[in-house]
Amino acid sequence: MSGAAERFGSGPYAGHDYGTAEEPSRVLARLSALDRMTVAADGRMAAEHLAEVRALLDRADARLRTAPQHAVVALAGGTGSGKSSLFNALIGLDLSRTGARRPTTDTALACAWDPESARPLLDLLGLPRSRQIPRHGALDDTGPLQDPVLSRLVVVDLPDHDSVETGHRDEVDRFVAAADHLIWVLDPQKYADAAVHERYLRPLARHGDVMTVVLNQVDRLPEGGADDCLPDLRRLLAADGLPDVRLVATSAVTGEGVRELRDIVTAVAAGRRAAILRLAADLDHITEEIDPEFTGVVPGAEPVSGQVRAELLKGLGTAAGLGAVAAASAASPAAASAGTAGRAVRTGTGGPRRRVPVQTHRVDLAVRGAAAQLTRGLPEPWAAQVRRALGRGAQRVPAALEAELSTASDASGPPGVPGLPGLTGLPAKVRVAAVVRWVGVALACLGIAGVALALAGVEPVGPWNGWYAALLPLLVGIVSAVCATYAEQSWRIDAARERQAAVERQLADRVADVVDEYLVEPANGELERYREAHALFVAAREPLHVR
Repeated sequence: MSGAAERFGSGPYAGHDYGTAEEPSRVLARLSALDRMTVAADGRMAAEHLAEVRALLDRADARLRTAPQHAVVALAGGTGSGKSSLFNALIGLDLSRTGARRPTTDTALACAWDPESARPLLDLLGLPRSRQIPRHGALDDTGPLQDPVLSRLVVVDLPDHDSVETGHRDEVDRFVAAADHLIWVLDPQKYADAAVHERYLRPLARHGDVMTVVLNQVDRLPEGGADDCLPDLRRLLAADGLPDVRLVATSAVTGEGVRELRDIVTAVAAGRRAAILRLAADLDHITEEIDPEFTGVVPGAEPVSGQVRAELLKGLGTAAGLGAVAAASAASPAAASAGTAGRAVRTGTGGPRRRVPVQTHRVDLAVRGAAAQLTRGLPEPWAAQVRRALGRGAQRVPAALEAELSTASDASGPPGVPGLPGLTGLPAKVRVAAVVRWVGVALACLGIAGVALALAGVEPVGPWNGWYAALLPLLVGIVSAVCATYAEQSWRIDAARERQAAVERQLADRVADVVDEYLVEPANGELERYREAHALFVAAREPLHVR
């Protein structure tokens, strides 16, 4: 598919006079938005809806590039409605075959006032050259619709929509989807026939501005009969969603209403915007049809909220036993080795590596909870795509967490300290307390030696009494050793907690990396894609109300 800017931003129709400058630019902007929406919604919207949208875009592209100022007016009706007689009366020539045999019209017949300029359009409509009749030729150079503006007019007589021939109905359907203006010819006996109301009029409820309904053959009604039929037909049309559609009573025999219908057709051709109006109606119809695909909550600027991400971090941290891993990693080398001996595995290099098992059921639980919050109020199948993206990530999360946390726990253990095992990396006050403790022990030992010498009657050297000389270092040493030991243990616990918190923060960062890569970013991508498609849908849905 070509880019939206190429399809509906330029072309031979750009700059043409469609009546006003605003109407074509708005329709082109809506078509461009719809074109870009199909790219964003590919694989997300229902396949049948995407196919219908793309068919409309292709049809619009072809129509706007082919005689965009021409108007194709098609007469459609059922068997015996007098459609071909009305066609002949409209153009002022006896071109379409009429008669009692049904169906009389077996192939669409087109009459063009300027066949040369209209030929590309007639070829686009799939009409064979033998069914393309010029309005003015050697036999006729005047007519009831003779007017320069009518050089842009093509009138088509269609087969009966209720024909027993399937090919006839298919041709009617094709022209109903392509004609710029539709004239539905109904007769007094079958104007309430469900075939035309349910198959055509009701589905075209958004096309009231590009349709005219004709109650034909009113000459067959008794006097005053039309006054009874017209209100009843208007009631049926209102029930079809067409309360304001143009309704004309005609008779090809007496000429009643034919001039009014000619004026309508002339106005369609003179406006030079029939194609634009038809495409606007098609846009209204298709956007109304796909509206349920975009009915629901629209994600904000932050599709995956901080709360959902925080809950994912918490859930996956619990699944990986983040606290236990941090405690083991922050412990002394001996304690860490003892605490994880049952979980040690051999790496490819031959060295031991701490393995961090992840509880997959907790991962699934956390991801399901996030999916429920992110898809709440989101229309299907957009919600299904978000769940699918999270599901794919959830399958890869356990292995990714195990690899990340195993690497982190291997790198975060306390290093060995030559000469002073267990002290390197500790706060200075812990190291001072350890030195004071050992000094206190030394003083206590000195005091004990002095007491022993005093008991043995050996006088120490100096003026001090032996007992005082022995007890002083003993008491000072004991008090110093006890206080230093208590302070050291307390400060060691605080340092271990700080080290564990630091390791836990490091591991949490690893968990956050995994969450962002495998869960948040894929979910963000889907939600942002929906938000983009929704914005484009809203731009394409903007109605163009002109009469």
